[in-house]
Formats: sequence, structure tokens, C-alpha cells
Amino acid sequence: MKSYFTNRYILNAVLIICWLATAILGFNGFFKSHDLLTVSSINYQIGNGLTAILGAVAFTFPVIGLFVNVRIAKWLLITAVFVYTLLILFDLHRLTPYMIVYLGIFTSLILLKYDSSVLFTALLIIASGIYIFSGLHKLNAGFVTDIAPRLWFHSLPFSYNNSIGYSFAILETVAGLFLLIPLARKFASILLIVMHLIIIWKLGPWKLDWNYIVIPWNVMMIAVLIFLFRKSSFCKFKIGAARGLIITLGFFFWLLPAISQVTWIPENLSMMLYSGKSKSGYLIIEEKVDRFKSYDRTPENDKMLISLQQYSMEERGIAIHPEIEIYDEILENIKSKIPTADSIYYTNPKKLMEKL
Repeated sequence: MKSYFTNRYILNAVLIICWLATAILGFNGFFKSHDLLTVSSINYQIGNGLTAILGAVAFTFPVIGLFVNVRIAKWLLITAVFVYTLLILFDLHRLTPYMIVYLGIFTSLILLKYDSSVLFTALLIIASGIYIFSGLHKLNAGFVTDIAPRLWFHSLPFSYNNSIGYSFAILETVAGLFLLIPLARKFASILLIVMHLIIIWKLGPWKLDWNYIVIPWNVMMIAVLIFLFRKSSFCKFKIGAARGLIITLGFFFWLLPAISQVTWIPENLSMMLYSGKSKSGYLIIEEKVDRFKSYDRTPENDKMLISLQQYSMEERGIAIHPEIEIYDEILENIKSKIPTADSIYYTNPKKLMEKL
């Protein structure tokens, strides 16, 4: 029992640190609006003051919930989820897979504060769903040709090829399935921990220097996998009285990602983590604009070529929703401030640069 509480306290501590690190890295996205990148589903943009208050509630209430009575904590959690939903309505980019995962873990730790066996089940549902469906989404040419090569060790004596890329996707899916099999669970946990360490190294300042906001999430998932590894010997799949919670987790981490394999579901609800399916929009502006000077990929040309995903990550710390309809809204925002903005293109940026 003492070991369980030690594991749980460590998990709580890692969750708080990673959650707050995400808030800091995405401060300009979660606590502020943006005149060009904000896309509201209700066609109304609130000011930075109210956004900051809502953001503070969304990020602090779940943390407080870890330390108070479950009855109070439940209402803090409900309030935080409601406020986070409002933030999403005012800016769709705030809906992200890692935020869904964080809230799923908070919900499990808060509502199952005194039930170790069901907590194990809840975390197992979250983790297995993420890896199974994320891996299945990666079985496409976009991941194999664009994403996977960036994660490969090119110093190895044999070169990267497409078969290796597809193997990455299959391996992630199989590891997620193995989490559900007691005899294979520890092996799968080790395999996935190594995967997260590689991602942290590749995305961080040591290599690609790209998308820092997902690094705390990767650390959080390592902590979850360690918890599952340590508890797998004497914890079994058990639902108990937490049927409602398990159904909710199954909806977000199994049902929606499963449906997204056969029909359209918004990408950030589908666990398409670096799937290679996302559209990257590139903005062309007919003349040089000082505001975009540091993001211009063609400084020697009269026109400007801007990666909007890079612009959003550096300006706000959060990614743009990949749906084309969202990019269309962003283009309208930009044209209202910069009339010389031409259009957004989804072609390979090298081909666009050749045309300019």
C-alpha cells in the first residue's frame, strides 16, 4: 500500500509540473487572443483580460483538485473543463490532443483518489488508446516520407527507407495492444518509454528545436508508463463503481479515434499525433511586411512565403488546427489587416519557392 501511494504521489507531482510547464510554454495561446490567428467558432473574440482569467481557472482548478476532498475536487474539475470548453469556443486552436490527455489523467487521479485498481485501469485505457490509434493513423505516406525521417538516426550504417517508416507506425500500434496483455505489458512500456525519449531529444533544442509545448506531455506519458510498469504485476483490469468514468475515457481515447479511422473526425479529437496527414498552410504576401520579416522563407524575393504553423508555434506556442476551413478563417483575418496577402497554399514549400 505504501508503494502505491508513493507511485501515486510521484505521478501527481509529474502531472502538476508538466501541466504548468504546458501553460507557460503556451501562455500566449491559452491566456491571450491573437489578432490574426484566433479562430472563434461563435464569431466573437474576447479580450486578453477575460481570456487570462479563464485560462487561470482552467489551469489552476485541476491542480487544486488533487489536494482537496473528492466532492469539492469533482466540482473544481467540472468547472475547469467547462471553462476550457469556453476557451476552445473562443479559439479552436486551444483544442489539442495533449490537453485532452492531461484532463483525462487529472480526472482519473481526482475521482479515483482512493481506488488504486481502477486508477490502473483508467490509465491503461488512456495509454493503450493513444498508442493504438496514433500508430494506425501513421500508416500513410505522409508520415513515412516526412515525419519518420526526422526521428531516424541517420548516423547508423544503413539508410532510412519507407519500410522503416511503416515499421515505426506498426510498432507503436503493437506496443499499444501489448499494454493490454499482462505478460507483454512491461516490454511494451519499456518500448514506448524509449520512443518518448527519442521524441523529446529530437524535438528539443538538441536536434530539431521544434514544438516545445509537447515535450512536457511526453514526460507525462513516460510517468504514466512507469506507473503501469510498476503496477502491472499485481493490478488487474477492474472497473468497479467507476463505470461512468471508464465509459467517458473510452469515448475520448477509444471510440472517437476508432471512428476517425473510417470517417472524418476533427483531427485533434482523433489522436493523430504526428500522423503526417495534417495540412500545413503557407501564406504568400505580395510585398514585404515587417511583421513577418523573421518568418520569411524567401528574403531575397519581392514576395514573402510564411509557414503559418511555424508562425503560430513561435508567436503563441500552440499549433494551428490543420483543417482547411480553419486556414480559410485565418486568411480572412490576415487579409483584413494586410490587403496584399495573396492566399494560403498547401503545396510543398520548396515547390512554392520555385514559383516565386
